[in-house]
Order: sequence, then structure tokens, then C-alpha cells
Amino acid sequence: MDTDLICNFKKCRKRLNTFAWVTSCSHIFCDEDGSREFSNQTKCPACDMELEGKLDIVRVDLQPTEQYKSMVLAGQRPEVIMEICTRAVSFWTYQAHQEHIYQEFCISKANEKAQQLESYYKQVSARSNTEITAVQSQNAALTKELDILKSKQNELSEKLLDRSRQYQKLQSMYDSLRRRSITPASFENSPRVKSTRQFELHLGAPCDKEAMKLPFPACKGQQGFVQSRSSLLESDASTDKSINQLRLDHGLAAAVDRQALDEN
Repeated sequence: MDTDLICNFKKCRKRLNTFAWVTSCSHIFCDEDGSREFSNQTKCPACDMELEGKLDIVRVDLQPTEQYKSMVLAGQRPEVIMEICTRAVSFWTYQAHQEHIYQEFCISKANEKAQQLESYYKQVSARSNTEITAVQSQNAALTKELDILKSKQNELSEKLLDRSRQYQKLQSMYDSLRRRSITPASFENSPRVKSTRQFELHLGAPCDKEAMKLPFPACKGQQGFVQSRSSLLESDASTDKSINQLRLDHGLAAAVDRQALDEN
């Protein structure tokens, strides 16, 4: 209930409705805290006032019986009764006022903390909004750059397709011209055919007029051919046999050619 008093011990502050410890300095404590604190010392835990008198610390029942109520002030003069009641009401008023001050202090501390948190979160919100704005602007710039790169990619793709078509057209033209330009005469004059003929002449084939112009010893006359082959005969016996057989075949072929010419 709102009329209940609160234990004045800082770490307790629970509502009192059974037994309590009351001091002459107008403080009240729960039965547990009062029994613990006042068993070892006579100093008030709330204001540190020395309580040396016999009635400076009293343990009271906050729910007195009807017999106690009828007998506690019985026989006292009215002015004594009124003084006692006035002091009791003043004690209760002081406790209510102290509780009101404490609640106002807690509210002010809570408001101060709330203002600090509000200021902090306003700063956080401002920083977040600034970062969001920067990220949005960066995102817009990147999006614009991406669009530019996509446009360039499309242009390059179109150019690549155009160049590919031009290349295919030129390749087909080149193949057509190449097929037209290939003739038996050009085939005979090709470097591969010439190199093959030179190799055959070097091995001792018949020497015609064109072969005599080549810078090979075997094509400058039969004597040069014999000299070039005789050096090989001295170095390898097996090669000598093959070359002799080649010479015989060459001589027979040359004799047959001369006989055919004479008959004509």
C-alpha cells in the first residue's frame, strides 16, 4: 500500500508491514536490517547519529493488536496523548517527505541518464545518416559508372562482331585468291619443291642445266660428284656399298637417257 513506510537502509528499501526498528533521529528499518545493525553498534545506518539513549532505538509492531491499542495510551492526559500523536504523525510525515525527495532524486537521475542517452543516440543517428548518405552517393556513382562500362562493353561487342565479319570476309577473299593463284608452275617454283630437288641433286641425281647453277659440288660435274662421295666411302664401309649401288643406278640411267637421245 502507498501508506506503508520504506526501510531506510540503502540496500534494502522494502515496504514495512510487520516489525520495524525506529530511531530517535526519525529513521526506520526493517526487522532484519535493524537486528543486524543494532546488535553490534548504536549508530544509525542512515545518518550515522549516535543513539546511546535507552529509548533512542525501539522495536515496534506495525500491526498492533486491539488490546495494545486500547491500553498503550490509557491513563494519559489528553495533552500527553495529543503530543504523542503529533510526534508520531510528524515521524510519518518526515518519512513520506524523505521518500518523496528520494523518488524525485531517482526521477532526476533517470531523466539525466535519459537525456544523455538521447544525446548519444542523436549523435549515433546523425553519424548513421551521414554514413547512409555517403553510401547512397557512392552507390549512385558506382551505378552510373557501371552503366557507362556496360555501354562501352556493348560498343566493344558490336565492334568485335563487325571486325569478325570483316575478318571472315577477308579470309574468304584470301582463300579464293589463293586457290586461283596456285598453278603447276608456281608449285614447281615453291621453296619446298626446290629444297627437295636440291637434296636429290646432292645425292647424285642427273645434273641438268638448272642443277649446274646450284652451289653443290655434286652438280658441277661427274667428277665433283665422285669426289664428294669418295670421302664418304673412306669413312663408312656400309655407306660405301649403298653409294656404289646408287652410282651404278645413276650411270645406267644416264646411259639409257643418252641412248634414247642418240636414237632420236
